[in-house]
Amino acid sequence: MTPPRLLLCGFGSFPKAPLNPSAAVIATLAREMWSPPEVETDYLTLPVQWRGSVETILRQLQARPAQGVLVVGVAVGADSFRVETLGRNCAATERPDQAGRIWDSCEINSAGPDLLPASAPCEAMLQAIGRRELAAVASDDAGDYLCNFTLYRLLQARAADQIGFLHVPQARECASDAAFTLAQVQAAVCAAAEAFAADLSCRAAGRRTA
Repeated sequence: MTPPRLLLCGFGSFPKAPLNPSAAVIATLAREMWSPPEVETDYLTLPVQWRGSVETILRQLQARPAQGVLVVGVAVGADSFRVETLGRNCAATERPDQAGRIWDSCEINSAGPDLLPASAPCEAMLQAIGRRELAAVASDDAGDYLCNFTLYRLLQARAADQIGFLHVPQARECASDAAFTLAQVQAAVCAAAEAFAADLSCRAAGRRTA
């Protein structure tokens, strides 16, 4: 049987993070052809653009469908890793994206619900990061910029069976005053991806035996 597929995404640069650790980790894992056990993994770097981030993911999924999508973004100034549990129907109208464009409404979708729960195995991801002895918390607020925007739109579109978001702190290799190293960020991403993949694999096995 064909194993399930996980799409692992990071973001490129934006004004507050000219060097984005999520993009650096995704590039490294893709170059090393790393993958959690029992799944196939694709990698994607997203533009930090209101009209671009989700569209990039949807094009990839159309070409190579995946059962799970895990997006990784940086939370500049964060002191822990954050597993996001909710997408919120809100957007910052005063914050331009990397292309200099703004979102012209405080809502992402005026006809959408206020909240959408992440469909990824959030608790398992949180525990997996903790086992790497890295500070991790569950978060119900991914902000009002492109991270929350991307999570909410993917959830509303039901782009995959399971969709999740991991916020990582800045890394020292990208900003000298950061508290974590890029190796620690990569360890957290791998831990979260492994927990996500294990859940995908269990679900796929359950469907095959049903």
